[in-house]
Amino acid sequence: MATFLERLDAQLASFLSDWNLNSTVLVVIIASLILYPILFPVEADTHPLLLARQSALDPIRNKFQSAIHRSPEAPPGQGLKSGFDLKDAGAARWAAGRDGDLRDIWREVLMAGTMQPGWARDGSSEEKLVPTGKIQTVLGREEVVEHDVQQMSKQIQIIGQHLKAKGCKKVAIYLPNNLEYLLTIFACSFYGISPILLPYNLPHPAAYALINATTADGLVCAAGSLPLDGVAKECSKIRSLVWVVEKTSRHMDWHGVPHFAKNRLTVNVWHDVVQENLSKTDDDLPTNASGDAPTDIITFWDSPTKPQIVPVSHGNMVAAIAALISALPSAQRVGPGDVVLPASSFHQPYVLCQTLAALYTHADLAITSVAQPGVEMATATRGIRPTAVIASAETLHTLHKNERYRRNSVVEEVAKYGYSRSLAAGHLPKQSSLLFRMLSPSNLISQGTKPLELRLILTSDRLDTPTPALTSRTLSELRIMTRARICYALTAPRVAGAVAQTHVYDYRVHHERDSVSKNFGIPLSSVEIWLEDKNDDAKVGGAQPEGEIVVSGPAVSGYNRSTGKGAVKLGVKGKFGEDGTLSLSYVTRQKN
Repeated sequence: MATFLERLDAQLASFLSDWNLNSTVLVVIIASLILYPILFPVEADTHPLLLARQSALDPIRNKFQSAIHRSPEAPPGQGLKSGFDLKDAGAARWAAGRDGDLRDIWREVLMAGTMQPGWARDGSSEEKLVPTGKIQTVLGREEVVEHDVQQMSKQIQIIGQHLKAKGCKKVAIYLPNNLEYLLTIFACSFYGISPILLPYNLPHPAAYALINATTADGLVCAAGSLPLDGVAKECSKIRSLVWVVEKTSRHMDWHGVPHFAKNRLTVNVWHDVVQENLSKTDDDLPTNASGDAPTDIITFWDSPTKPQIVPVSHGNMVAAIAALISALPSAQRVGPGDVVLPASSFHQPYVLCQTLAALYTHADLAITSVAQPGVEMATATRGIRPTAVIASAETLHTLHKNERYRRNSVVEEVAKYGYSRSLAAGHLPKQSSLLFRMLSPSNLISQGTKPLELRLILTSDRLDTPTPALTSRTLSELRIMTRARICYALTAPRVAGAVAQTHVYDYRVHHERDSVSKNFGIPLSSVEIWLEDKNDDAKVGGAQPEGEIVVSGPAVSGYNRSTGKGAVKLGVKGKFGEDGTLSLSYVTRQKN
């Protein structure tokens, strides 16, 4: 024993004889790395048990059907979310609110900066200041134009009255993302006209075919995007055409009408109609009592295998918008102080619903005409610093592919490993570190954009379209690259907003699912989902049911709110995991 202690003492003395300042620094660093997580633990963003069982299940199921899955916001036995629950002035606090429609979204925008009656926590009434949200248009690389809300409201009134005076019942919108697109939708809502949301940049014959298929009798179109002679000849039902002309082209004459269509077609220019009527237009939009009842919004589902024209009611839209707002925890909800950038086309219902949700919650809205599926993030964010981006899956796939194969240094690889460990522990690291700046997407930094402001990305998978796969591993790597939380939604033709959406705090990587399926979280509070299999009751009745996806609820087109009936079968097979989240098989989608 003495010999052992003597040898140990000799080795310790030899070790300490070589001790210097570098050794002290190294020991302190190692000790800090070991002790810091123990002394200062970082809590997960949400409790793991909340992610382990996310859906609320009905205790009873029908034969050949799974149990109904719902959002915990609207568990079985309670009503699904059907709207904004608006209370009119003077109504009691306990009085039931009304669902509202798209007109109420614009009325909420007009309330910005005013004092409105509200309720304090103690139950007493008080007036509260409504926050102000800006609406901006991004032009070119640097120019950002801020729009006056009252002037926009007058444009809504002028264009709505103009289209109504021309006898239009259905107005096709063929525009890139711009202010006039949103104003046309609101104008149609206030004056009882059905807006038709068309994809932009279609081949001319395809655009004419869609206009004719929707039986549109009005058209709001970007100047030069369609030839006037072609519209007049091929679209014989169009009686009113309104060109939206860029400032650089307003010196040209856009009022001409082909001689063979002079008796049935009128051509006007947006800015001319507005200027001619601006001075004689008041500030009051039609009320619900005096105005026309809003009609359906007609959407086009641009699937390569089964394209569909789907009418969506205002009730479907407000149910979806309200559910998308409440799907985010209050700490992550989009609201005043946020800058929301739609980086995909408004003709997609999910993008439009998220955009209208941003308007309703008084967030700043930045509109860019380059927005489209697949646009590069650097191009979409040029000239603006968004805190929330509504991006297509194609855009995120391109960003991930470009950054994944970028040459990384040892320091970057170590940082990525550390960030992956943080995500696995349920915590998203902060953006303030130097390592994050090194890991930020290079194409964003090279364009001069500072991605440190970005905190939320909203994206969706479009059913029956060639949308690239965003697996849980891909989403995890995108969170590391952007340091933003990501919500991934499943969208379908006859469902406004989304069918299901991942939890904003769900950073888990499902290794066993990624090779065969994509995970879409839980149903929104405006819908309920169950699975059907007419041949195998055991498959839909097990702990992880699998079968054809069926969706019902106020966000579903054709749903009857009074009877609670009206469901749509999506035509694809899905699977609910033990955690209550919906997955969609790649193999099933390829077969369909």
